[in-house]
Amino acid sequence: TSPPAAATASKSGSSSSSKGEMTTRYWVQNDQRRYLPAVHDPVIGVVLARHSDSYKVDIGMSVPASLPLLAFEGATRKNRPNLQVGSTVYARVTVAHKDMDPELTCVGSSGRSDGFGALNDGYLVRCGSGLAQHLLSGQSAILKYLGKMFAYEVAIGLNGRVWVKSDSVKRTILISNAILNSEHLTAAQAHEMAQRLLKASD
Repeated sequence: TSPPAAATASKSGSSSSSKGEMTTRYWVQNDQRRYLPAVHDPVIGVVLARHSDSYKVDIGMSVPASLPLLAFEGATRKNRPNLQVGSTVYARVTVAHKDMDPELTCVGSSGRSDGFGALNDGYLVRCGSGLAQHLLSGQSAILKYLGKMFAYEVAIGLNGRVWVKSDSVKRTILISNAILNSEHLTAAQAHEMAQRLLKASD
């Protein structure tokens, strides 16, 4: 077999990777505040406007992204989600070019939704891109411990946004704060914080 192709970094930071069943994902972890999209990035956006064939979505850039009305699993012209201005949506980037506005889809690479789509209710917070990358790596201790203690939903965007939903507003805010405060904690410290959270949520 031929050796793997060389990869060239386009930004500074520490290299990280996570291995899935079929592929290994590599990325440069840094803490930039300005989001620069890349194809396949999962992002959380807020609907700014609806046009005849697409939504305009804020993903934290100077220009909004475009989300086609039919870019949802099973969507047709007669049967498609009806997102309102202000709706929160979890999507992935399909077009990322310096001379074009970014484009999104709510269909995963499998052709199904794969968790993408409208995020109803819940609580949306912002974080640095370094934390977002770590949370998506599968190596986050705080997500592991919180998942053992609480029933909750979480969506993480590489554009530095995290959406959390649980069975109460108080618990949702506590979980959100724990995630935001976990960036520089060891696994032991994350476990201790999760235990304190469990007591505070009673």
